Amino acid sequence: MVVSVDDRCLRLTDDSGERGVLLGMRCPHCGVCVFGPATFCQSCTSPDLEEIELSSEGTLYSYTIVRVPPPGWPGPVPYVLGEVELSEGPHVLAEVVDCAHDDLKVGMAVSLALRTVAMDGAEDSERVVYKWRPA
Repeated sequence: MVVSVDDRCLRLTDDSGERGVLLGMRCPHCGVCVFGPATFCQSCTSPDLEEIELSSEGTLYSYTIVRVPPPGWPGPVPYVLGEVELSEGPHVLAEVVDCAHDDLKVGMAVSLALRTVAMDGAEDSERVVYKWRPA
């Protein structure tokens, strides 16, 4: 059975872990949306938030090439960490995959890519994580 890395941010929509949606919160008072869980609106401070499904496509807002990863990083190095702007407004930070470093361009269209990774190297630690790839 596949498991989301964080079911407050990523809801899997099939049993294989190949499809899922990013989750966020929207304020019905001012319309501001954020990625992931929140207890109050970051704009108007209202505690009345509703969970929403966010777009699976966005625009590469910024990126960096990480050459010294944090402890426990499960993937290859160097890797690209991208900040992606979604149409609803939130920015989502995640690895950009399936793209040569020379092909990266701020403003390029990207789409959600789900990958299964072993979080601590053990078989039973596998989690589905969200990443971005060129659209």
